[in-house]
Amino acid sequence: MEQPTQAIVLHATKYGETSVILHAYTQQAGLRTYVVKGVRLAKRKKTFSMGMFQPLTQLELVATTPKRTGLSVLKSAKIINPYITISTQITKSSICMFLAEVLRSVLKEEEENASLYHFLEHALIWLDTHDKVVNMHIHILIQLTKYLGFYPDVADISQPYFDVQNGQFCQYANSKECIAGSEVSLLKTYLGTKFDALDTILATTEERRALLALLMQYYQRHLQSFRIPKSLDVLYEVFS
Repeated sequence: MEQPTQAIVLHATKYGETSVILHAYTQQAGLRTYVVKGVRLAKRKKTFSMGMFQPLTQLELVATTPKRTGLSVLKSAKIINPYITISTQITKSSICMFLAEVLRSVLKEEEENASLYHFLEHALIWLDTHDKVVNMHIHILIQLTKYLGFYPDVADISQPYFDVQNGQFCQYANSKECIAGSEVSLLKTYLGTKFDALDTILATTEERRALLALLMQYYQRHLQSFRIPKSLDVLYEVFS
């Protein structure tokens, strides 16, 4: 039996007739995969419920790993930091769906990264407990690049162009990947804003959409495994 670990749900997929495979980002061991047996059974008394495994739910997990299979089997799970508003507000649930898909694409390490885990934990609690969240997903995308190793270099942030390839601001367009415009100006604003001041960022729907497109390009350029989330269109629709 393993020691309990805190975890953030990324995805759950059907496995056999009654079980699921749970993909989670854990505090103690990074990315982990578990078999959750019997969770899709119709009987009333079950150890687990599918509601526990919604995207970005925070759990405390205990698992065992049989030597014959090497695949961890979930023995117990309980919700920690239960959300109050995320499941009932379409904007917040859409943000979580989108972020979960991003995290599934970018998190690959099976090792502890306490600072990244605590950032995600804090960000999700903030999302759940605040009303003005229209800027939240963009802020998280930008801050996440710190932990992934390609946070923009702000040494020359006053320059008009942003070089997507090199992740820095520059005076001239030295390549096709140097971008200028309202999305770059908005990016600079986000780079200088913390969680509690996000509601001071004023931007139109079109400006946020342009910045999201820039960030998707930036992620693709720096992470070969990154795929544009299918839920991005849902996010566009919710915030349109």
